Amino acid sequence: MRPHVELIQEADLCWHPAELFGGEGRVRQRNLSYDEEDGSASTRLIFDSAWHRPAGFHNADVEWYVMDGQMKLGDRLLGKGAYFRAPAGLSVPEMSVQEGTEILIFREYGDWGFSKSAKNRDGFVSRGGNTASAEPGELTVVDSSRMEWMPNVYEGDTQRFLKLKLLYHDPAPADDNNKGFVTMLAWAPPGWSDNRLVHHPVFEEAYSLDGDLVYNFGTLDPGTYFFRPAMVKHGHFVSGEERGWTGFFRLDGSLINWITINERVIVEGDAVNYDPETQAPVMAGIPVRSRSSGNWDLDGQ
Repeated sequence: MRPHVELIQEADLCWHPAELFGGEGRVRQRNLSYDEEDGSASTRLIFDSAWHRPAGFHNADVEWYVMDGQMKLGDRLLGKGAYFRAPAGLSVPEMSVQEGTEILIFREYGDWGFSKSAKNRDGFVSRGGNTASAEPGELTVVDSSRMEWMPNVYEGDTQRFLKLKLLYHDPAPADDNNKGFVTMLAWAPPGWSDNRLVHHPVFEEAYSLDGDLVYNFGTLDPGTYFFRPAMVKHGHFVSGEERGWTGFFRLDGSLINWITINERVIVEGDAVNYDPETQAPVMAGIPVRSRSSGNWDLDGQ
């Protein structure tokens, strides 16, 4: 399974050769999070040259989001804000990406494997972890720039100021507890605030696209990322006064918010071999953040 990543600024991460097997061109990749058990990953790519790959088949469920630049998927031209999803084993049209394009790519239930022929490819991984034999589903292509922001369907009027653009919702849930993957954009308008602490029965990951959002783990500013397993509490949220905050979100099921209010975090104990009156402030129980996330506000913790 993937480790808990919260927060990391992608500028702190190393560049690697991109895991885009079967294509021609120069592409770099930063690994935002990685599942070493099944190859699932969340990555951020820059295309240093034009890149092309013929039609073929992915080992994993794959999602692409165009942050900047332009690409072609078959005969469709996709620009900034475009999104597509191809389930494992589906025949994906040929792809061409323009030099300088920046893309987020997400994989689930499989590694970077890709084959030009369905007959020659190795077995691809299904949701149950076995070689898939069922029909793989359909290609989803969305232009988010043409979509209107809609109210938060997960909480109705209690979160009427938080807006969403639903890019993908799995139409075939695996069971009653898993309502299928959800991919969306979220926008918190300037000065939006939610003083509750929440947790969910599903994982939640986000890449910050614009603006800033402050909460208990730090500040989500452009390029900041988290992968949060189910059942991790997080909150109080305050968006920036200038542009608010916009992020790309993924979940492995419908979002259910379990709420905690009047929360308290207390760290107490007896000093053994130091003087707490003269020693500088110390941190306890606070998760590690990357160096680009800013200095700790020890007085405000």
